[in-house]
Amino acid sequence: MTVALVVLVVLFLFMFIGVPIAISLILASISGFLASIYYIPLEVVPQRLITSVDSFPLLAIPFFMLTGEFMMSGSMGRRIAAFAFASVGWVKSGLAQVSTLTSMFFAGISGSGAADTAAVGKMMIPMMEQKGYDKGFAAATVASAGTIAVVIPPSIPMIVYGVTAGVSIGSLFTAGIVPGILIGLSIMLLNYWLTKKNNYSEEATKFEFATFKKTFFEGILALILPLFIIFGIRGGIFTPTEAGAAAAAYAFIINKFVYKDMQWKDVPEAFIKAGKMTAMVVFIIAAANLFGWLLTAEQIPHQLVQLVSGFSDNRYLVLLMFTVIFFIAGCFLNASAAITILTPLLLPIAIAAGIDPIFFGLIMVVNLSIGLITPPVGLDLFVVKGIADVSYDKIIKSVIPFIIVMVVDLLIITFFPAISMFWV
Repeated sequence: MTVALVVLVVLFLFMFIGVPIAISLILASISGFLASIYYIPLEVVPQRLITSVDSFPLLAIPFFMLTGEFMMSGSMGRRIAAFAFASVGWVKSGLAQVSTLTSMFFAGISGSGAADTAAVGKMMIPMMEQKGYDKGFAAATVASAGTIAVVIPPSIPMIVYGVTAGVSIGSLFTAGIVPGILIGLSIMLLNYWLTKKNNYSEEATKFEFATFKKTFFEGILALILPLFIIFGIRGGIFTPTEAGAAAAAYAFIINKFVYKDMQWKDVPEAFIKAGKMTAMVVFIIAAANLFGWLLTAEQIPHQLVQLVSGFSDNRYLVLLMFTVIFFIAGCFLNASAAITILTPLLLPIAIAAGIDPIFFGLIMVVNLSIGLITPPVGLDLFVVKGIADVSYDKIIKSVIPFIIVMVVDLLIITFFPAISMFWV
């Protein structure tokens, strides 16, 4: 355990002084090599960094990133937002509901919480401010809804877990559908209560079936993309990586040749943006894999299994322990890094307690999705802070009710597994 203590102290020290998470993980791993009683040559560092990302399923990440960029380069994103307006924009203070429903639609395409939050936030936060919504509330609503993107498939954290744990990514995607919808509906109910409580001035309009029908048919080619991805994977038509490539090609063709509103000059920019986001995610995965390899080499997972087994083998107590660990980890670590580090450590404990690896992955991802809106490193909070131009303290205060609701959703999903696993 001496090595584990050394690497954890070094890791949190570097994170505390502002060193990027990937660099912190690499430096902490090197400190563990030096502290180990075994000789571990430093040549292991580049070897593990390279081999850890030498994986075909991980190719799905850049493809889904590219799909999201293509979607926003044309009018697919605007058409989805228009349909969301027609669906729920007619209720009192409906803009808050529109932002959540739009995020749910976007979640079925991008797979990235930050990308989803940025895309929806740029559209919805200025509109909500113009209608008299509090800036903090508008930012908190969009940030919270952005967390759904890592639960509803295609989810990049689920891809990372599937690769790390060696389980079916398609089954993970299927398990995430109902929990994602549950979280989205819970946020919408909270929005309704908060807007009524704070008496926001936006007036309700009448539901217009003609507008609903018009926006549905105008946006149907964008709206069916998530179904195209899910049923393609579950039907065995293509793998998750092939689904990502097919989705990117589909988004490009629809925007360029059907809607005809994406320019050729937009294509290189989309590739560059997707490449930058992919590089960030993959670098974190590689560094976290090195960190996890060190802990495994020091037999930390085996020691943890023995420790927890001696404490309790009750399935529900083990699930509750996982929930606490994941929630704390989500406050400090990027989801991909947390999954890569914690999966080798905790999955053996889950299996020993009789927990399905798919279900274990689901509750890990749902839990870490809350980390996108919890301080001190909630990524979605920093995204909306820049868009809304509001203080970090105000966003944190406004986001607390959303965190509470999502924790309740998490407990429901955790202790009633049939909700998500009945059709996996």
